[in-house]
Amino acid sequence: AQQADVDLPYSNIIALNEHAAVLHYHGLDRAPVAQSRSFLIDAGASCHGYASDITRTYASDDGAFAELVAGVERVQQSLCSQVRAGVDYRQLHLDCHQQLAGVLRDAGVLRIAAEEAVERGVSGTFFPHGLGHLIGLQVHEVGGFQADELGRSEIPKPAGHPWLRLTRTLQENFVVTIEPGVYFIPMLLEQLRAGPHADTVDWSAVERFLPYGGIRIEDDVRVTDGDPENLTRDAFAALG
Repeated sequence: AQQADVDLPYSNIIALNEHAAVLHYHGLDRAPVAQSRSFLIDAGASCHGYASDITRTYASDDGAFAELVAGVERVQQSLCSQVRAGVDYRQLHLDCHQQLAGVLRDAGVLRIAAEEAVERGVSGTFFPHGLGHLIGLQVHEVGGFQADELGRSEIPKPAGHPWLRLTRTLQENFVVTIEPGVYFIPMLLEQLRAGPHADTVDWSAVERFLPYGGIRIEDDVRVTDGDPENLTRDAFAALG
């Protein structure tokens, strides 16, 4: 169904080129871009009061950036398949860092192994947010940290990962987002380049990717008593 802006669960994020490096970009350009290199859209709708939260990223050509998008897509689908009852979401988040670092290594951005990139905190420069969050009546549903039914205590976040919004063990009928991303954010890159781990990165490769901004791919996935239910992919498939 068509929905007005006020009916949407959140303001859409529409970003071209370098703007895709801004995690929640809401700027409005007054003139068309001279060249469209990348397109990131983070948008959702409401259905019976429940929110959806979906992101896709597209490349304008079949070059290295398109290969990077495909790599993030593979990571995203691998993680979606692991959304099962009894899984610690914190471990999924850490696995995401490991897999994304591998993608960056394959793309020539990182000069070190994926494991070392995560241990040194280098992966956080390129993936500076959490893997996802609970979603329900609210886009960022409450209760992501609570350790008991009354919410009297919280389950801590992994050390070095302050932005993770969900630390609980997954239970049947939880709905979570899975949204890995790779970004080329000038401020974070400058900090990395000025620090002790600058030699872990091929800066010429970074310069080639900077004009594309970044990548995020996001689905909403329900935990079942068996295989996960990808609500996003199922809905798109139903559209034909």
